[in-house]
Amino acid sequence: MATDVIMPKLGESITEGTILEWKKNIGDSITRDETILEISTDKVDSEVPSPASGTLIEILYQKNDVVPVGQVIARIGESGEVIPDKAEEQNLDIIEEENSIIEQEIERPITNEADNAPLIKSKREKFYSPLVKSIIKKEGLSLEELDMIAGSGTNGRVNKSDVLSYLKSRKTTQEVPSVSTSSHELKNRIEPMDHVRKMIAKHMIKSRETSVHVYSTNEVDMTSIVKFREEHKQNFKDKYQTPLTYTPFITDATIKSIQEFPLINCSIEDDNIKHNQNINMGIAVALPDNNLIVPVIKNSEELNFLGLARSNVDLANRSRNRQLQPDEAQGSTFTITNPGIYGSLFGMGIINQPNVAILSVGSIHKRPVVKETQHGDVIVVRSMMYLTLAYDHRIIDGAYGTQFLAKIKELLENFSENAIKI
Repeated sequence: MATDVIMPKLGESITEGTILEWKKNIGDSITRDETILEISTDKVDSEVPSPASGTLIEILYQKNDVVPVGQVIARIGESGEVIPDKAEEQNLDIIEEENSIIEQEIERPITNEADNAPLIKSKREKFYSPLVKSIIKKEGLSLEELDMIAGSGTNGRVNKSDVLSYLKSRKTTQEVPSVSTSSHELKNRIEPMDHVRKMIAKHMIKSRETSVHVYSTNEVDMTSIVKFREEHKQNFKDKYQTPLTYTPFITDATIKSIQEFPLINCSIEDDNIKHNQNINMGIAVALPDNNLIVPVIKNSEELNFLGLARSNVDLANRSRNRQLQPDEAQGSTFTITNPGIYGSLFGMGIINQPNVAILSVGSIHKRPVVKETQHGDVIVVRSMMYLTLAYDHRIIDGAYGTQFLAKIKELLENFSENAIKI
């Protein structure tokens, strides 16, 4: 009897998915949990594992088709199997029951007739297939490292590509990501936008048509933070296995400032202002394919400095390795973007809807600055940075937005080493 392949529900707010690529063609053999296709939901791409072993006997939707969650998209059976007629419209209760059965089957540890040894089991109750287990053994990965790997498979299952991506990423620096650049010669050509770029384009157009953008800029003396980071970054990484970047300093100051200026954390619904209790901090991440995604640190106000640092590194790495879950890129209430890590002096961001503000962080440069002292004005060399706030003038006026920005400046310039335990 044929097994249905269902468009999975990859998040609470996800109602449909777009088919990016079929990894198998009709007539191809496939094993259970082998990737059968790639789908996209908004800006997150995911691989869909096969729910059964057999032959792909029917594909019901093609590349770029948008399919509702729970819909049958393909069938797996035996070669030459005749597919019985089915009603075009399926009862929702039946679909949900089939999804539940498939999820339960996928959650079971994979067994292999040629390898009856028990699967590796981590302290987080993760299970690893024989193929993954062999890679783990060959590379000598510890259980602590395994628990750091986020699975991109259904229900967070760690597959071969996840392990290989982790092995590749740990060999490269995590501090300043590199963005790929094209080495092709200049020539006239037409290149269709990929799915992610289409979604970004629509999102940006919608934002400019929705929000009335106003910008305020302030310069911040980051000398104390730069000095602290240089002195402690190695100890911090050795102790917490996390690089000490400037992002958690800025994120922490921004969260504290939002708590004093809560309107920055609101959104607009029709003619109403929606006040949000929690601060869901979106941190923009540039991807290797020159696209952009905004993973979200949910309830960021509940995290200390170390928690913010770890969350930022984890979400950024999984974003670049295509391991982010759809819900982790949704629900932000405020966004920080950092073009400064690529050398930009400052930027003027477009508000990430439905937020009402976005903070753009510029690069940190040493330059001569006039400072007042008890002996008069002096010229000193300081590490300076520009912060630019874009805010929605429909509900945030210049005075409020500028005061919020000034609060961030105050917190950064009066940084206390006692706030961070190394």
